[in-house]
Amino acid sequence: MAAYSNAAATVGGSASTISAEMATGYHIMKIKKYSKTKGSYGVGESINSSMFSVGGHRWFIGYFPDGYTEDGADWIGFDLFLHDPSPDVQVKARYVFSLLDQAGKPVPGYTPVSSIETFSSAIPSWGFEKFIERAELEVSPYLNNDSFRVRCDVTVFKESRDDDGDAVCKEESLGQVTTKKGSRRAPRILRFVMFFMVLFAAYYWVTSMC
Repeated sequence: MAAYSNAAATVGGSASTISAEMATGYHIMKIKKYSKTKGSYGVGESINSSMFSVGGHRWFIGYFPDGYTEDGADWIGFDLFLHDPSPDVQVKARYVFSLLDQAGKPVPGYTPVSSIETFSSAIPSWGFEKFIERAELEVSPYLNNDSFRVRCDVTVFKESRDDDGDAVCKEESLGQVTTKKGSRRAPRILRFVMFFMVLFAAYYWVTSMC
């Protein structure tokens, strides 16, 4: 995973609020010199924003200029990462990624909303692997002077108890919005382990048939 690069991304601002049941906040990532990020990192590699805090946890945004996977290589993806979670930590959160126009307003059609997802050491990130097609961005007015901005709003839900004493996850209404299932990504080392486990299982099956 590529390290955060000042040449490619800068912070546009952060803010957060806290209520009894949840904490909300946002972070703006500005991609500068977009054309230099394209084709420079490779599929599955990200440029990461600086850290920001919401709900007592540290987060960062991952920008995938060359796509998540080979079948999405023509798309730009974004992930929300929970920074360095301990094995016993599980954080429930909803996130919204918004492409911003020149006035700093979210662009309709490029503001997907996630379901409530669980972030943990096993699955530290969730996001949208096909946020916007690269060709669409390049002909849009939102790419200006070879730069564009994306805002990530995060709502962290805190466990509370209902009248029966059962644990529930509280959330507030988001109005008329359509949620979109995000993609989860296991850490790179875990993906390698899973790959070799599949190879070993295939080898064992072939040799047992001989």
